[in-house]
Parts: sequence; C-alpha cells; structure tokens
Amino acid sequence: MKSRPIVVQTSYREVFNQLEDAILRGELKMDEPLPTEAELCEILQVKRSTVREGIRLLEQSGLVTRNSARRLVVSAPNANRSSENIIRSVTLNKVTLEELWRVQRELEALASRLACDSITKPLLEELSANIEQTRVSRDDPKTIVRIDMEFHRLIAHASNNRALTLARDPLGLLLYASSDFVITRLAQSTDRLIAAHQRIYDAIAANDPENAAKWMLKHMDDFKRGCIMAGAVFDDPILDFVDIDVLSDLTEALRK
Repeated sequence: MKSRPIVVQTSYREVFNQLEDAILRGELKMDEPLPTEAELCEILQVKRSTVREGIRLLEQSGLVTRNSARRLVVSAPNANRSSENIIRSVTLNKVTLEELWRVQRELEALASRLACDSITKPLLEELSANIEQTRVSRDDPKTIVRIDMEFHRLIAHASNNRALTLARDPLGLLLYASSDFVITRLAQSTDRLIAAHQRIYDAIAANDPENAAKWMLKHMDDFKRGCIMAGAVFDDPILDFVDIDVLSDLTEALRK
C-alpha cells in the first residue's frame, strides 16, 4: 500500500470544494441560482454557519455573484480578478524580467498575427487614434506608458481569442509597467516606439500576418535593448523595474 499525505480540512473548506467541483463539472450551471443555505445544509449535512463560510469563499473566488434580487448565481470569475491574482503571483514568486519578456514576446507576436484576420474597423480606428495620441503625448512619459499598454491590449483583443487575452493581459500589464524604467531614461525610446507601432498597425491593416508578427518581434527585441541600455538586469525580478504607482494606475485602467 502506497501512502500519501493526509489533509485534514475544516468543514467550510470542504463545502467550498464540493460546490466548486459541482460548478466545474457543470452540475451547477452558469447563471443558475445556487441552492439556498437551508438546501445546502440538508444536501451536505452541515450547520448553516459552515455553509455560510463555504459560500463566502465561493464569492471571493468569483464563482458566484449576487443578481439584482440579491440571490447567489453561478458565474465565471471576472477576468480582471484573475489578472490581479496572476500579477500578485508573478511578483511574489520573483519572476525575472527575462522570464516575463520571453513569454510576452511570443504572445504579442501571436496576437498581432491573429488580429490580421479578425480585427474590426472600429478597433483599427482605435489603434490609429492610439498612435496619434502617442505622438501628441511624446513629452509625457507616464502617459506614454499607459497608451503603450493600451495599444498592445487592443491588438490582443482584436485577435478574438479569449485564451490569449486571459494569458497575456496580466503579464503585459507588468511588462509595460516596467517600460516606465526605459522611457524616463532614454529620450529616443518614444520615437522608436511610435515608429514600431505604426509598422505593426500598417501590417495589420493590410491583413499581412507575417509582417505584423515580424515587426512585433522587432519591437519586443528593441524593448529589451532599451531596458539594458537604461541599466536593467534581465535576471533580476520584474518588480525591481516596476514603479508601484505606475502599476497601480495601470491595474486601475485594467478594471475599467
């Protein structure tokens, strides 16, 4: 007989686990009301206080929300909540700038390639307006950081691929928050950023996925060179290069 660690859990944690499992298996379906506390007490054979604590954990996880009638219904976790959890995990686990950049480089190239086939006219117009706003704000580094992040987010969302956006949005926020480190130290970085964004936009507008990906990769490589010229050590944790106030502002923008 092979042994494995025995985990003793509190009752309310087991209530959460069973409800979470039922949601993930589809026994409790999206937008359907959760059983009442009394019903759950009977089903799970626990006290009402235990059920309430389990439901509280379920709410915190985003798997249930309250509808207009204040009834708890099954829901998918909010993407912004998931993004914030990933950001915390990346920073607390001391993920390096190199690790983050390598992953984001490939995600951005994939996003630009996919966007060529699926981008809408309104999103193209938003991208064009974003580049113009960058030109107007070239002397305001903090604003440039925010606009740069939005440019890449627009392309990712234009890809029409939810798996991609869920993966890249939180990582992108961290990486582009670190671009403040470059933009405030290298005067030429903004002009290079504008030129790269224009080439990427032109390729996407022309429905040219190979060129869109090529210019995005060049842009990401240029970002790394700029970081190194500004004094960044890519083997250091990403948090060493992120201004916490900038990250807070960008996280707030993500929630909107």
